[in-house]
Amino acid sequence: MESGFSASSLSHLGVLQMLEVILNVLVLICVIASHFALSGFSAGMASGGFGGGYFPFEGQELQEVRQLDQEFTLLRAPLIYGGVTVCLLIGTLTLAILAHGSRHLLDLSKKWLLIEATFSAVASLGYGAAVGVFLHFALQINSTDVCKRRERLYARNGLTWMNCDLAGTDGGAATFVILLIILHGASVVLAIKAYKERRALHQ
Repeated sequence: MESGFSASSLSHLGVLQMLEVILNVLVLICVIASHFALSGFSAGMASGGFGGGYFPFEGQELQEVRQLDQEFTLLRAPLIYGGVTVCLLIGTLTLAILAHGSRHLLDLSKKWLLIEATFSAVASLGYGAAVGVFLHFALQINSTDVCKRRERLYARNGLTWMNCDLAGTDGGAATFVILLIILHGASVVLAIKAYKERRALHQ
């Protein structure tokens, strides 16, 4: 009976880890999409511009918007690089743990279950810190003079969506990270439960 309970806990743990991998991918997509969406008109020119070839800027305004786009993109560069690094690191480790657990579902040692619990706890805390830092700097960058000047320049040409509010993609990434924090916390609980069941079984 105890071995059945242990297998059930491990199965639930595996399901949570699969969800964690999926959410990691969604966070990664949001971070990358946010970078391209906020790169501005200059980045859009390389792919045909806005509206399939619509270029609202010319002359001095064109030079100014290029400069502001570049400055704003440089300000956000640490967010894209940091976000991608965290997502790839934790996502890869989660996938590796999931792969190991699926191959040895009924043979996982108590030591390995403790490793899983520790990893999930660190991942949960790490993501909590990461989303806090990400949102802090995103909002700080949005309050800079570069962002405000860029917002006014775009607004004069009818592009009011390019503003200094928190981007929807940034908010989406933060939402998925919050879900990841919850799932990793649940993984800690299940790993500890499976560890206790294994210890009781061995005793």
